[in-house]
Amino acid sequence: MTNLIEELANWSTREFTKKRCFKMIFWLRNKKNNLLTILLIIAFLVSFYSSAFSSSFKKGFPAPNFILKTIDGETFNLEDYKEKQKLLILYFCNNESEDSICGIEELTEYFEQHIIEEKYQVIMINSRKDLKEEDIAQIKEFWTSKKIPFIILLDSQEEVSNLYKIEVLPTTIFLANNLVVKRVYPGLISKQQNLMFQYISYFLGAEEKGVPKKDKKEDDGCDDGTCDPPPGH
Repeated sequence: MTNLIEELANWSTREFTKKRCFKMIFWLRNKKNNLLTILLIIAFLVSFYSSAFSSSFKKGFPAPNFILKTIDGETFNLEDYKEKQKLLILYFCNNESEDSICGIEELTEYFEQHIIEEKYQVIMINSRKDLKEEDIAQIKEFWTSKKIPFIILLDSQEEVSNLYKIEVLPTTIFLANNLVVKRVYPGLISKQQNLMFQYISYFLGAEEKGVPKKDKKEDDGCDDGTCDPPPGH
């Protein structure tokens, strides 16, 4: 009995994977005490699934919830935006990063140049550690001078950046209306930016201002006048 408990303790310290889970179950089945084995299997499976489905950032899964302060001192709760818009864009950035500045300016320009009937929201998350009052004032002044129309949050301890496993700034994340992670675009790469804007246009049905609508009967290289969605849709 003591050896069994010690062995389970050793297993509990390992990273859970399906392969290890099944190995553990087969190991338990070889033990003589059937009742104890059943109870231990149940306890092990509960522990396994709790670990496997804990709140973490994964594409195709619900985005981890977070609460941050805006640059105006208001409280922002991601959960409040569930089912409120068709597309929610999280833009992780830093006001001292040239790529972050360039990326958000391109995003702002895109929305200014397109007509979009579907609801969307862009949330900027300024990730910078140990912010002081003067830093916050400087960040607010900086983004205001850039005439950025989006909500700006302060990730002053980089907790949300770590939660979302952000490794490079800027990183753009698309969430569906149910807050499931749809797309992740790390860094500022021209080809990637083009795909990102293509996806926004497709997903939100955006139309460029001043450009006449295409006649669907016109042969534009797409079957029946309808083009395929961007790669990976």
